[in-house]
Amino acid sequence: MSHIFISYSKENIDFVRYLRALLENEGFAVWMDEAQLTPSARWWKDIEQNIDSCSAFVVVMSPEAYESDWVEREILRAENRKKPLYPVLLAGDPWSRLANIQFEDLRTGLRSRPSTHFLNSLRQIIAPGKPRTVQFTVVEGDITQIDADVIALKYARKFHGADEIVAVRLTVGQAISLDQVWPETGDYVYLDTRGSVKAVHTLFVGTPILRQTDYKQLREFAARVLSALTEVAPQTQHLAMTIHGPGFGLDETESLLSQIGGYFDAIQSGQIPSALQRITIVEMSAKRVERLRTTLENYFADGSKAAPMASDWGYELKIADLQSNTPTPPKPAKPHAFVIMPPDKDLEDVFYFGIQGSIHALGLLCERIEGKIADEDLLNQAKSRISTASLVIAVLTNADSIIYLQLGYAWGANRPTIMLMKEGISLPFETSAALAYGSLKSLESTLAGALDDLKAKGVL
Repeated sequence: MSHIFISYSKENIDFVRYLRALLENEGFAVWMDEAQLTPSARWWKDIEQNIDSCSAFVVVMSPEAYESDWVEREILRAENRKKPLYPVLLAGDPWSRLANIQFEDLRTGLRSRPSTHFLNSLRQIIAPGKPRTVQFTVVEGDITQIDADVIALKYARKFHGADEIVAVRLTVGQAISLDQVWPETGDYVYLDTRGSVKAVHTLFVGTPILRQTDYKQLREFAARVLSALTEVAPQTQHLAMTIHGPGFGLDETESLLSQIGGYFDAIQSGQIPSALQRITIVEMSAKRVERLRTTLENYFADGSKAAPMASDWGYELKIADLQSNTPTPPKPAKPHAFVIMPPDKDLEDVFYFGIQGSIHALGLLCERIEGKIADEDLLNQAKSRISTASLVIAVLTNADSIIYLQLGYAWGANRPTIMLMKEGISLPFETSAALAYGSLKSLESTLAGALDDLKAKGVL
């Protein structure tokens, strides 16, 4: 299958990337000159070769393109090679020199959709291939060892978790300083990893500080990742990321769905790298991988957004279907419960199987901070989530001073609070309010009873 060549002015780059994505989603191969932003010695030679070998020549008409000498040269080359011309009107008036050719009116810009007549005209000379899809999967592994073109991470005015590990590897023994991987909020830094991790490049996107990061911000972050790669690395085929949110106090399920929502936002606006074939979520915990996969299986069950992959676990995102749907605006944030508990691996099942299900059943998000609260940022994040929580649950089994500090903050903030403790555990203070549990099953029933009491009192 031959390709479509798009001639344009660099001032119209956002629209042209959007148009390219729309055409690729119809199964067409498209070539556009990204090198005009960073010219090389082979710049014009590459353009000539791609004009000479194209089956259709699309020129984006705008006042900027009308004044462009390069667009003029490309049109002359296409006419000389007798290539079929397809004018697309983005802004201004149709050009008199192309007046004998019917143009496609796309003056609504990023809200435009090519007409059936326009697409069928292209199909008459180019046989489109399979409609474009992008694979989406969740795998167990280490983000530093994933074989990808790009790993994308956040910079929330400070590094945390995987972000910090990758940043240190990039800078230790390399000609890169830490301040080179500190993008401002909304901005990004794209770097060659130089073998410090397995991926070829890394992308850091600046985000707000932790206590200002919520599900809306996670969605915007994911969308910004794709739009940034569309700008700086449209050749990206495999993007790898972690799930952002659960580690610093947000609900695991809602964080995943917010991140997916951000991908969909970018796709629907045409901000997706033209070569992108795969998005991989990498997670070190096998149990979390299972939970995330279950969430996705439920989310994609109706088949409207994706279809299961045939050869491996994952989904094929239907790009054309997503772009033809009306964008889904972010839903208002659900109320949440915040769980205070020690960073004890033996208590993981207490959270996921004893507490989270009951909280979700109430229509609340279930949040906690994983791991040890070791700095002021994480403590401030805990305080922020506690102060806005509809309910606080404190697991006092093996509690330390940080747990009691958070509990005291919840009381001071006048949050409804349920205290839980393993049978046989003694507390450093006298109280009859802490509810004892034995097995996970007894924990579920004990918590359910306490939640029913709060509902009966009108607290929940």
